[in-house]
Amino acid sequence: MTMSSIKLISPKIGQCTLSRSATQLSSLPPIGYIYLGTVSYAKALNMQKQLCRLRIDEIYAGPHHTRIPREDRILADSLILLEHSPVYTNGRRNHGVLSVDEIARLRKLGCDYVETNRGGEITFHGPGQLVAYPNMYLKDHHLGTKCYVKGLEYTIVEACARLGIDANVVRGFPGVWVSQTHKVAALGTHVQKYVTSHGFALNCTTDMKWFNEIVPCGLEGRLAISLANVLAKQGRANIDTSVGALMPTVIDSFKAVFGCDVLPLEEVSPKTYATIKWLLE
Repeated sequence: MTMSSIKLISPKIGQCTLSRSATQLSSLPPIGYIYLGTVSYAKALNMQKQLCRLRIDEIYAGPHHTRIPREDRILADSLILLEHSPVYTNGRRNHGVLSVDEIARLRKLGCDYVETNRGGEITFHGPGQLVAYPNMYLKDHHLGTKCYVKGLEYTIVEACARLGIDANVVRGFPGVWVSQTHKVAALGTHVQKYVTSHGFALNCTTDMKWFNEIVPCGLEGRLAISLANVLAKQGRANIDTSVGALMPTVIDSFKAVFGCDVLPLEEVSPKTYATIKWLLE
């Protein structure tokens, strides 16, 4: 797709139901959010894999691996929020694509490099970037994978709107854009037996120099940008765009788009809270 053929799509968040009926929306389970601070990518990846395995084993613990009712489960849906120490990650379709020399070059910059099981291509994670890893059982939310991904994009669009930033999605290019050439958030997911992992990364105050070393998400001629840079260009550099300041906005936007309560995880499910903490030890 050429630059001139990109079509920005502005979702109507207020009308968004992600293709669910009023009856379905009335029966959604709550999601618990947890902020983990700065976690290495490798540790967070291992935690997600183990948490997904635990959830799948519990959900399909019925006779012949059938689903057990939601009320009989111990582990709950969670919205895991964190920052990563500097790391370049590559999606599952690009395993083995980078040469040994290129990986060594990236690591000499002071970054780790990890090939992972999410969708998407190479990107950067690091300080000043809010990373969200929803761990949800989509059937409980009456969602398919496409609507779920749309919901993640709409969450970021809504969060940007609350800052007075006009953000959009581009059909065929997952993520969120503030112009035809500038992307403010990357998105890559993994879904197994309707249990989600990975998610999105929103550039809040991220140092953009790290993105200059790669072709972000494999998109030639398109650039990453932070919310801080967008607001500075608008003459509104005084607005606090730190991860801590923007987290409540992102959580509220997630709630608005997905239509369920989003509460502290230790309130929703102390067992899930303890399990995540244990998996990170």
